[in-house]
Amino acid sequence: MSVRALAFWLAGAVAGVGGSVAGEEPPVLILQWGSFGIGEGEFSGPHGIEVDAAGDVYVVDTGNHRVQKFTNEGVFLTTWGSFGAGPGDFNHPHGVGIGPDGNVYVAETGNNRVQKFTSDGVFITTWGSFGAGDGQFMHTHGLAVDDSGFVFVVDRDQDRVQKFTCDGTFVTAWGSAGAGPGEFTSPNGIAVDAQGNVFVADTSDRIQKFTNDGAFLGSWGSSGAGDGQFNFPRGLSTDELGNLYVADRNNHRMQKFTNEGVFLTTWGSFGPGDDHFNFPYAVRAGGGAVVYVADSSNHRVKKFGSPCPGDIDGDQMVGINDLLLLLAAWGPNPDHRADLDGDGDVGINDFLDLLANWGACP
Repeated sequence: MSVRALAFWLAGAVAGVGGSVAGEEPPVLILQWGSFGIGEGEFSGPHGIEVDAAGDVYVVDTGNHRVQKFTNEGVFLTTWGSFGAGPGDFNHPHGVGIGPDGNVYVAETGNNRVQKFTSDGVFITTWGSFGAGDGQFMHTHGLAVDDSGFVFVVDRDQDRVQKFTCDGTFVTAWGSAGAGPGEFTSPNGIAVDAQGNVFVADTSDRIQKFTNDGAFLGSWGSSGAGDGQFNFPRGLSTDELGNLYVADRNNHRMQKFTNEGVFLTTWGSFGPGDDHFNFPYAVRAGGGAVVYVADSSNHRVKKFGSPCPGDIDGDQMVGINDLLLLLAAWGPNPDHRADLDGDGDVGINDFLDLLANWGACP
């Protein structure tokens, strides 16, 4: 067995016992950008956020009825959309997702539809209308795209999730009003992990986990402000290790869990400062232990990173397990925690960064 093959095998074994450990340190603020307004790089209540394979950041600028695109350092690149109902127009857009081909999908509340664009905002197609039938919506909200290109849309006021192909062909739907397994109370956020598991947040203050076709797998959460409790959980995102991030909107904080709902860490409180949020609506794990948050009522985007660079497996120590995970991810791998320098490639610079931080995290 080659060294690289051995690294892959050992890394798989390491990942199999869990990518993070309870009690881990929260990420630290790297940078933030945005303020209230209508200009480039300004926002009016951003409600959605996504990151593509190149590391560019897409922000759904809900109150301005547009999408803005930035580099991962917050440099403005382009924008598209204005208020209306035509192709490329928006009426209170919310959810956003990116397919494996790089196309961008946006769910609009006001127009009860999904629109599909190129990564530069060129309109491709749209589907959906107001109604209760398959492919119709009543208040589209969260949206997620899996690695196979299937699009999952939260149909909030019908207490269900709908699944489509990448061209808008209806596949299946699940959910109804209620508090039981597989039932929803005004669901909002949605995320899909690399294994195809679907996570949905609703206003009954819980997270539910499903298979890719809607079979119920489990749930966690209750109302409150403690660890693992929620007050209107909104945006969801999974990272490459399978951990789940939750924008706990009305508690003005983020929470992080394992794939099975074990609490890992939390950060944030109410306010306008660097350590604060004001009704955060969306979160996106962007690879390399980086996390972006749409801090809606502060009209800004916040970017967080690991407090311990090189701690790929999240055990509060940079060691042999992290080295094996880095070797297994070697090469072009932009959406991976081992991409420590965020250049889209796991290579010698990441290796040197890891060695420079070897040992226990401070």
